Amino acid sequence: MAGRVWSWLLDFAPVQEAVRGQVRAAVERVMDDTEEAQSRQRKRHRDALGRGERELTELRTKVAELMAANTDLLGSNTSLRGEVAELTEAAEREVAEREEFAHRLLREQETAVEREWQGAVTDVFCCQSCWAFWFLSTSPDRTSCTVRGPFGRHDAACGVCSEPLVALPAAKSVVLRKGAEDRVSRPVLDDEPHSDIAVANAELAAVAEGLGRLPKVPSRTAAWIATDLRGLPDLPAKVLGDIASRTTMPVPIDGIVAGLRAFVEVGVPKKSSVTAPGS
Repeated sequence: MAGRVWSWLLDFAPVQEAVRGQVRAAVERVMDDTEEAQSRQRKRHRDALGRGERELTELRTKVAELMAANTDLLGSNTSLRGEVAELTEAAEREVAEREEFAHRLLREQETAVEREWQGAVTDVFCCQSCWAFWFLSTSPDRTSCTVRGPFGRHDAACGVCSEPLVALPAAKSVVLRKGAEDRVSRPVLDDEPHSDIAVANAELAAVAEGLGRLPKVPSRTAAWIATDLRGLPDLPAKVLGDIASRTTMPVPIDGIVAGLRAFVEVGVPKKSSVTAPGS
């Protein structure tokens, strides 16, 4: 019924005009709303595009700055590598120069010590309380001396040789005051040049001879057993200390003397006989 009424009303021109006006108004509102929405959307798009372009510009600027900084860093890195290489080379040269200087200084010191002790006189002493051996070397000008020892079987609690710089010269003075210098043996060598082994063997033979003259009983004294050893007696001291340490006798004089004489006998160079042609 209502549908037939609306159909009947639409047949009238005023109603049709009114409907057409309402439709136009609705279409215009829709168009306006659509245009406004599209305008807002275009504005949002333009704003987003502007922000994107600004961000892109900023990013491009940052990339350019980073590339410039990276270029600077690469240059600085290359420069620093060069400086590090130069510093390393300089440090290595300095270390090498220091080592060379230290070696040269050590050689000079060794040469000076050798010169200082060339022609020095060394006396050998035996503590008859703990049976330790001492070497007292006096410089050629008699202004300085050095003590080497103890060698062999030394007792740290021994009161006889606890102060060797005092006890050893005193023992030598006692022997000299008693007029018994002839009991102190000396190495005998001819004037021909000799090797260090030959000299050491002669000195060890003198030490063995001096020890052989000592009494076999312990006492509270240090005995002067040999003198006039040449220079610093490194080799004789080492051999004597080794032999004395290996001796197991309670009073090791006999064992030390036997060991020294055996060492000398083995170490003495044999003189080769030369046969004349035709003989």
